[in-house]
Amino acid sequence: MFVEVVCPEENCFSGDATMVISRTPNGEIGILEGHEKTVATLMPGGLTIEHDNTRTSFAISGGILQVTSDKVVVLGEIVEKVDGDHEKAIEIGQELGKKAFPEE
Repeated sequence: MFVEVVCPEENCFSGDATMVISRTPNGEIGILEGHEKTVATLMPGGLTIEHDNTRTSFAISGGILQVTSDKVVVLGEIVEKVDGDHEKAIEIGQELGKKAFPEE
């Protein structure tokens, strides 16, 4: 499936992938080829993409996930590539969420 991850500043990832993992208000979601069409809000945390027998992780402050029959699009407010695994991306993403949306 084709995956695109974009934020206001740049296109963070674009390419074929076998799996996408992120967090919605209802918990983590894993997207595989053939997943039903979906639109979901993404919570601050980690976004991991499995591609070319490797995993690339991003910290994300929150955003929107759209799954169509052949494509996954992630629109994020703040997205940063993380040197580390999904757990590290979750940690950093939660901090980004606090910066992007401070409590009043």
